[in-house]
Amino acid sequence: MRFNGGGAVRILGLAAIVACGAGAAQAQQIVEFRLRGPSGANDEYVRVHNQTGAPMTVAASSGGGWAIVASDGVARCTIPNGTVLAAGGSFLCANSVAYSLGGIPSAVADATYTTDIADNAGIALFDNDAGNYSLATRLDAVGSNSEVNTLYKEGVGYQALTPFSIDYAFVRDRCGKGGSITASTACTSAGAPLDTDANAADFVFVDTNGTSAGAGQRLGAPGPANRTAPASGGSTFTTALLDTCSAANAAPNAVRGFLSDPANNSTFGTLDLRRTFTNTSGAPITSLRFRIIDLTTFPAPSGYADLRPRTSTDVVVAVDRTPCGSGTSNATVAGTTLLQPPSQPNGGGFNSVLTVPSVTAGTPLAPGASIDVRFLLGIQQDGTSRFAVVAEGAPTGGGVFEYCDGADCPAPPTPTPVPTMTEWAMILFGVILAGGAALHIQRRRRFA
Repeated sequence: MRFNGGGAVRILGLAAIVACGAGAAQAQQIVEFRLRGPSGANDEYVRVHNQTGAPMTVAASSGGGWAIVASDGVARCTIPNGTVLAAGGSFLCANSVAYSLGGIPSAVADATYTTDIADNAGIALFDNDAGNYSLATRLDAVGSNSEVNTLYKEGVGYQALTPFSIDYAFVRDRCGKGGSITASTACTSAGAPLDTDANAADFVFVDTNGTSAGAGQRLGAPGPANRTAPASGGSTFTTALLDTCSAANAAPNAVRGFLSDPANNSTFGTLDLRRTFTNTSGAPITSLRFRIIDLTTFPAPSGYADLRPRTSTDVVVAVDRTPCGSGTSNATVAGTTLLQPPSQPNGGGFNSVLTVPSVTAGTPLAPGASIDVRFLLGIQQDGTSRFAVVAEGAPTGGGVFEYCDGADCPAPPTPTPVPTMTEWAMILFGVILAGGAALHIQRRRRFA
């Protein structure tokens, strides 16, 4: 971690994408899936996503709804006609024989099936469940380069996996850098799932051990979500520094801790990021969480930080806010919880979710209200660090926060100076003196 070098913080809103925005081929996407898991070949799921900024009602071209179909031609799930998918919301289809991630309410399947989808097989979403499965009725598809039926993949397909029964997932890139651990540029997709009609470019392989299984290697986690899960559509949340009078990469906005804690994936201490998020949706937010879309993590090469997102508790912090220099006040910064299952013994990574337990239906975040939030990252290796999340909320979410610190990070924006109370007094005194002098000159001219 180099807090004395270059540093940058970039705060983005997720623009509403009504149909096919930049880099988005379809409004309805297969956004995440896996075809086996720790419980074996049947520990699988497919997550369909409404990637627009408006609610979407399912209306099939024929039959009872949209079908999720494997390349064997057999439909696994139907999304029924009349189903409303929230802006940025999801529908979860899972194999009930061995699906192992339903231990939290937001990951319980909306529909189930019992016939295994083979490893590396293709999957497609069609606008009907009446058997009319063709390119004309296909809404989206994803498959490996070993899938021979091109109807069930886009482009050449993702790199076929060596089958391991691990907690993995393929997820759409939501940053625009292909899951790179070493690219220090800012995200280009503003949190929207990438869809360029090329599965190899659009999907990123993640797993909880950073396994090399043939399709890239990075620490991360499956993050299945159903219709009730917090959504990311729109630009609900704006972000600001916790302490607007301090630099983005300086305390209390970013705090470097040096206590070694190997048991919590913090061998070289921690990086504690604090920000203020404001609800601009016009509706109360009853659930708030953040999905990680960019991170320097395992297996980071030398020169790049290996960060491990972890659970944190509330903390009280002294802050200096505008007008700067007028004194400090105490702010309670809400902790975040690493969402499990899946179990993440190595800490969080790409696609991991950090929830804010203090935001609930009983204690919602009111329209226009703000909440101070912290992200605690264990450090397993020092170096250039990057961290980016997209906000997910109920009933709506959206908005991206990015942090980068290191010599090769984008240059930080130059803040607009805000006068301190002492400086305001000097300015006022100067104005009074100038006014008095002008009045004196005017009087002398009048009586000359």
